[in-house]
Amino acid sequence: MTKKRNKKYNPTLKFQIISKERSKYYKILDITAIGVFVYRRNREYKPKKADAHLLNGVRYKWQIMAGVICRDQFKKEYLKTETFITAQEYFTSELADYLTEFQKELWEQSNPLHRLTQFWLASPVETDINDNWLLSQLTNKGAYSNFITEYEHAQMNKVSLTTYKATKD
Repeated sequence: MTKKRNKKYNPTLKFQIISKERSKYYKILDITAIGVFVYRRNREYKPKKADAHLLNGVRYKWQIMAGVICRDQFKKEYLKTETFITAQEYFTSELADYLTEFQKELWEQSNPLHRLTQFWLASPVETDINDNWLLSQLTNKGAYSNFITEYEHAQMNKVSLTTYKATKD
């Protein structure tokens, strides 16, 4: 009977340990209909091949802030958000599928006249998310300027209909 060899060096386990240590500086922001952005130490970052492998090659228990970007009738911008940590570990590529149903519920719970678009921010480690930093990133990426709410759309149609009737008379 042969004895099972106990490996002292396991390259996969070593990679997972290193990845989990280095990944604490990263955040991924996905804004629906705008794009996906990666941040390292709160600065936008274009991942290199090694960084992409670090984020995509290991499963993490993600801390996720998912939300709806809103603007009320008085032009006040606000977020309706939920923050949680996933119960299981997921690859980066699995996050969008995991969040689809959750985001749908958040969308339905928010005021239909105020909704602009949705977003999620994920971090592979538990971290404090600075609301001011998040708002500035959403504003810089055009989340508030590229969309209009149902209320704003209705007001624009109301104005154009009134203008049409005035020119017709």
